[in-house]
Amino acid sequence: MIRPKFFILTFVSIFLSISIIAQKVTVHVFTEHKMAPVKSDTIYYDFNRKLTWKDFQGTAPPNVPWGAITASGFSFDSELKEDGNNIEITVGVYIFFLKHDSWKKARINSAYQLEHEQHHFDITRLYAQQLVEEIKKAHFTINNYKKLLNSIFDKVYDEDSAMQYQYDNETNHSMNVEKQKEWNQKISDEIEKLKTEQ
Repeated sequence: MIRPKFFILTFVSIFLSISIIAQKVTVHVFTEHKMAPVKSDTIYYDFNRKLTWKDFQGTAPPNVPWGAITASGFSFDSELKEDGNNIEITVGVYIFFLKHDSWKKARINSAYQLEHEQHHFDITRLYAQQLVEEIKKAHFTINNYKKLLNSIFDKVYDEDSAMQYQYDNETNHSMNVEKQKEWNQKISDEIEKLKTEQ
């Protein structure tokens, strides 16, 4: 009695393995170009739309040493469709700036300081592209796609946060003029390169 049962379980296991292996997974990942309503609190990243000081609509907290804060981030929409052995995963990555979470102090008004804040948003855009590239390289299945997608997002989010910190640390929040010039060039070059690839 034990042997036939074992045989059946083995057969079912082999059948399931063959079924999973036979599934074809296609991944479509892209950068979404969302458009926000005119009075929206959100600005979606656009190569041709630079930040202005009017976009910084939040209130500076008391007793903070910084002159301004850029609240930007990236996220994604995803969808899985299954048709027999064909699985199609679609992921749209988008980049945003939140007006009421971004603020500046009254004395902060220069184009130099605004460029520093713009580059925070630009770094966010660069890491959103990194997210796209990481998703392209991933090996998704119907069983792992949600967990793997979130894991990739968390990894790239942490990398973005580390770069934002490094940028502020090395430029001393724009007060180190020479380092700010170096970062301006570095980030501008990367953004220009990304523009030509889109």
